[in-house]
Amino acid sequence: MLHSKGKTKFRELLLWEFLFLLVVSVSCTPPAEPVECSTKDSNCTITNSYGMFPDRAICRAGNVAYPTTEQELVSVVSAATEARRKMKVVTRFSHSIPKLVCPDGEDGLLISTKNLNRVVRTDEVAMTVTVESGVTLRQLINEAGKAGLALPYAPYWWGLTIGGMLGTGAHGSTLWGKGSSVHDYVVEMRIVSRAGADEGYAKVMVLNERDKDLDAAKVSLGVLGVISQVTFKLQPLFKRSITYVTKDDNDLGDEAVTFGKLHEFADIFWYPSQRKAVYRVDDRVSTNASGNGLYDFTPFRSTLSVALAVTRSTEETQESLRDGNGKCLSAKVIVSTLQTAAYGLTNNGVIFTGYPVTGFHNRLQSSGTCLDSPKDSLITACAWDPRIKGEFFHQTTLSISLLVVKSFIQDVQKLVAMEPKSLCGLELYNGILMRYVKASTAYLGKQEDAIDFDITYYRSKDPTAPTLYQDILEEIEQMAVFKYGALPHWGKNRNLVFDGVIQKYKNGEKFLKVKNKYDPWGLFSSEWTDQILGLRNGTTMLKEGCALEGLCVCLEDVHCAPTKGYLCRPGKTFQQARVCTLVQISKN
Repeated sequence: MLHSKGKTKFRELLLWEFLFLLVVSVSCTPPAEPVECSTKDSNCTITNSYGMFPDRAICRAGNVAYPTTEQELVSVVSAATEARRKMKVVTRFSHSIPKLVCPDGEDGLLISTKNLNRVVRTDEVAMTVTVESGVTLRQLINEAGKAGLALPYAPYWWGLTIGGMLGTGAHGSTLWGKGSSVHDYVVEMRIVSRAGADEGYAKVMVLNERDKDLDAAKVSLGVLGVISQVTFKLQPLFKRSITYVTKDDNDLGDEAVTFGKLHEFADIFWYPSQRKAVYRVDDRVSTNASGNGLYDFTPFRSTLSVALAVTRSTEETQESLRDGNGKCLSAKVIVSTLQTAAYGLTNNGVIFTGYPVTGFHNRLQSSGTCLDSPKDSLITACAWDPRIKGEFFHQTTLSISLLVVKSFIQDVQKLVAMEPKSLCGLELYNGILMRYVKASTAYLGKQEDAIDFDITYYRSKDPTAPTLYQDILEEIEQMAVFKYGALPHWGKNRNLVFDGVIQKYKNGEKFLKVKNKYDPWGLFSSEWTDQILGLRNGTTMLKEGCALEGLCVCLEDVHCAPTKGYLCRPGKTFQQARVCTLVQISKN
């Protein structure tokens, strides 16, 4: 065990490393290809950008196709349909955490949208843009901006593709207008789906706002077919003014309910162990307002691989020593440094001189410069790149109705009052991001106005190793799902969140009817999508240590880590929860 000087040394290393991250500016290697094949486009494996699925499954496929046009895509789907082959779509960066891209069996076909990456047309008069499904959010924002147009709301990470965002219901933050979900700005979609022999085994379905099936296709989980093209309704390009305001979190429950109604692009960073909340006061301003602000979110920048390795080693040591104090100190350093650097905002694209930061929407809505990469090396990388020793984490992302969100926040605060250091670990990942989402017409979209809680925290490379304060993290997750009826982000989360989830969607049955109409043979489905849609047994699996990875809610001690002193016990405030609690220290 490290003595106090050793612990202090690790904290100093973390401090210097993080300060260095804020000033270094170097080229970065892009993420690795998510598909790897032993021979050219055959005998393949597929993973995500984090290098691991929640159950650590290795997903295999017979081969992969890279169509470059809609016509080629139709040919690919036609051949696979005739052969009754399972198909799954994989995007360029593959950022979804669950196994949405895994085909059933080793003879399945992967269809990559990597080369379907063109902007088809921009109509400045109609204020629409039509893009292929492999176009990234960054491309869409830039092309719209060139035409004096803007997608009003979007995720903050621009390394997502159009098809990936629509398949998983990705969103930004607002309660205004149609809401923050990207899919609610779709006015037309072209989908290549299976067909009968008389139609050549594949056809292009064109859906617009007059077709109710569009409400199924907007958030499809990839089970209707392959999205070919999407047309978005845009707005005239505008300017925004951003100011971050830090307060204590005593009134967060009340503030959270009203704050999103007061400011169009509002969101909140919550640091529960530090008892602080940072409010993003963010609104449209006149295009004549001075300022050319830029958002380059610090954790999304290029980072030296050696610095990331130091950070990860520090956290691994803190976990092994159960060093809650160390995590809390590190978290304070990181949060303070991010706040000082305005989270990556600059007033002129170079330096931050003070709030408010004013600039055009396309320069402020999203970022991700760690994807920029003229070099082929791993000297720098995105922080979560699995090819280096960097971040490896669980991510719980759940939407809780505005009607009950105050009570949920207060329950979390009760847990923190009992265990003040328990959530310092997630503050190392910039705390809990609270984004506003609005009820959607999409069958698998948000069911009511809500706040989406993004909670990211340490994940061990050893699936049998409990996380520090495992019980608190599990209780928050179960409390959100079972007590407050939270809905999942389809592209994030651990398995247990998806168990029986389709029952929470009032139009779930309508979605299944559309699915069966488009793909009655289930060629675009998989074991995973069948499980979350309620067509097979649930997503959880009972086995030794399953609760540690979120593969189950523990029922017996063996589902935790009894040899390490973690036993299955009720929650501290939510008694119906069953969580892995440290009861004794193992003698081994």
